[in-house]
Amino acid sequence: MPLSLVFNDLSLRRPAPDHHTARKWMTGFVATLKTAAAHNVTVLRIRDNFRDLALSPEYPLGAWFGDERVSIEERDFVLDYATRYSFIQPYDVDLQDDTEFQSKKRLFEGRFGEEIAEGLGFAHLLNGLAISILSEPCWDTHSVELECEELDPESLGISKSLKTLPHASRREHVANDHASWIAEQIQLGIHSGLDLLENAITLCPNLVFCSGAKSQIASLTETSLYLPKILDRMLELEKLARAWEKGSFNYRQIRNASPESKPTMDKFGDRRRFVCPDGQIRTFEWHLKGFPNAWRVHILADPIQYKIMIGYVGRHLPTAKHPT
Repeated sequence: MPLSLVFNDLSLRRPAPDHHTARKWMTGFVATLKTAAAHNVTVLRIRDNFRDLALSPEYPLGAWFGDERVSIEERDFVLDYATRYSFIQPYDVDLQDDTEFQSKKRLFEGRFGEEIAEGLGFAHLLNGLAISILSEPCWDTHSVELECEELDPESLGISKSLKTLPHASRREHVANDHASWIAEQIQLGIHSGLDLLENAITLCPNLVFCSGAKSQIASLTETSLYLPKILDRMLELEKLARAWEKGSFNYRQIRNASPESKPTMDKFGDRRRFVCPDGQIRTFEWHLKGFPNAWRVHILADPIQYKIMIGYVGRHLPTAKHPT
């Protein structure tokens, strides 16, 4: 399951005193979302009535989206988050058929102080990153403590425990306190090449995989030397592709990447031509290096969709210096 941001509904238990303060809160919230997206956390789980939650009196979240005093960049980012990733959704709407999760949820209750904490409870159950609107000093922290109560279905006894959850209400909480944890969680969620492909829509929505590359990635097992490195490089490419909004793509910004030499292209250029998802055959001259056993990943930037295509993943292809 992809790593999720899970909205803490209690962070709006006390609305702002006025619309101006509410807009300031949302500016900070959007900045935190942007930073999380930059770290490849692209699933945001929210309450069903998210748009109806009051930011301030007579100013629900839904009104914020239509408020002309809010910067277009902020509104567009949240809307883009929803349409580009299509993974803003109620807390467990995609887990309704997961009987194990539903059973666990029914036997669990989370509390923050004296209040039931639905969002924080889901953050715990989903091993996600809780995200809050910075509406109170208690949310200005990179971790929160959740009081957990769990019912034993056999003895019907209730066990209580205190869990510390990763939490963010500022961009710094994500970038400075949780960046390593996020990377570890993403890595732990990918056990094979098939896992990588199945989660590509959330992890790297701005990458396009050609059929040949899909087959090559799908063959990677959990013990493969290549899988962790390939995942890391895919996430690097995703970050660059996400930032590419106009003009030609600058391949030189890619770490440890280079084009083929002219002698190699003259002699073996046909070996770098791959069938793309639209059926067209294109030349993938640029390649990523630094993999075990001199593996390569051949890429091509698509200036129409502003995405990066992955054409080949595997052993070093023939070159003029090393034809075999």
